[in-house]
Amino acid sequence: MTDKLFDLSGKVALITGGSRGLGREMALAFADHGADVVIASRKLDACAKVAAEVESRGRRALPYACHVGKWNELDGLVEAAYA
Repeated sequence: MTDKLFDLSGKVALITGGSRGLGREMALAFADHGADVVIASRKLDACAKVAAEVESRGRRALPYACHVGKWNELDGLVEAAYA
């Protein structure tokens, strides 16, 4: 359901806290509007479930385990998103 007024085709969204609740809903909404999505939260298996939902909508998804409150984990997240 790509809305021409809100087309994110060719963009990548990085969603922290993306494995449940509002984060999950945001990840799916970005995918619905054409973005590929990096889903980050502390539990990789939960991220992978949302990534599967994103992929079922025809977008690419990268699940990534990261605690964004820990500065030493952020470089890896950023590098993975750019890769």
